[in-house]
Amino acid sequence: MARDLEALAMTREDGAARLRLYGWRRPTLSLGYAQDAAPFDAERLQALGVGLVRRPTGGRAVLHQSEVTYAFTALQHLLPGEVRLAYLEIAQALVAALKALGANVDLAGAPGTALADANCFAQPSWYEIESGGRKLLGSAQVRRSGVLLQHGALPLSLDYDLWAEVFGAQDREAYVQGMRRRAIGLWEAAGREIPRREVRSVLREAFLDWWTGR
Repeated sequence: MARDLEALAMTREDGAARLRLYGWRRPTLSLGYAQDAAPFDAERLQALGVGLVRRPTGGRAVLHQSEVTYAFTALQHLLPGEVRLAYLEIAQALVAALKALGANVDLAGAPGTALADANCFAQPSWYEIESGGRKLLGSAQVRRSGVLLQHGALPLSLDYDLWAEVFGAQDREAYVQGMRRRAIGLWEAAGREIPRREVRSVLREAFLDWWTGR
């Protein structure tokens, strides 16, 4: 994620849009730039084998596990000024990629009553991507010095039990059942285990097609 900020700075200098795709060596919780860290005990997370970082983009906490993470940067004036509309534009590339991978996906509309859960995947926001009414991909934006950076986490599979541990669920079983109804991984959505290299390749192609075709 530090390299994402480097990409943001490079985009500001040369005007080139950039897409970075990466994963995580171990489960890691990333907090939104303004999110309260008090509910998360770093020592307890360490005991669980979970890292803790703060990302430059906003939103709620994301537990990065078995996933492909994307970071897209572009000059801000090349995308809509309203955050939701910028999400909608970038979602065109994401939806194309996920459909090409075999997932049946839709864009979320207005979020319902806000949930107290600090977990990003507990509830979709405007134009985030769902499969069968369950959140599949979570994204967040930041804009600095005329450049937009959007992060997104695309889980291949989800460890709901680890979520319950990390987010301090009082009733573990109820939390796991609730999150199973709200969130889904790509492998389940597509009905097959897709190699990371295939996911990355399809994402790159979809972003290139979208950006060059605008």
